[in-house]
Amino acid sequence: MKIFSNPEKRDSLLNKKEKEILKNLKRIKPDYHFYTDFVWAGTFGETKDGLPYIGAHENFKNSYFVLGFGGNGITFSVTGMEMASAFMKNETHPLSEYFKFGR
Repeated sequence: MKIFSNPEKRDSLLNKKEKEILKNLKRIKPDYHFYTDFVWAGTFGETKDGLPYIGAHENFKNSYFVLGFGGNGITFSVTGMEMASAFMKNETHPLSEYFKFGR
């Protein structure tokens, strides 16, 4: 996995990546003409353990965070919504310990 902290460097690879994808598509569907409308890139953030941060943070009173990163961000958003709902009712959630800040 390549890690990019420089968006210009990341974006400089767009044309190369586009050509690779078109080459693979041509191999899979040789009789189909693919046309590229646009190309784009994004940078994924991730935590050291791959888990989201969900819950309260000591520096932000009366706030809850649901910070899912990478490809699992959408998946964790459902869990985060359930957890935030519980927190706002002054209830605990069984996953709180796994997703807390400072773990």
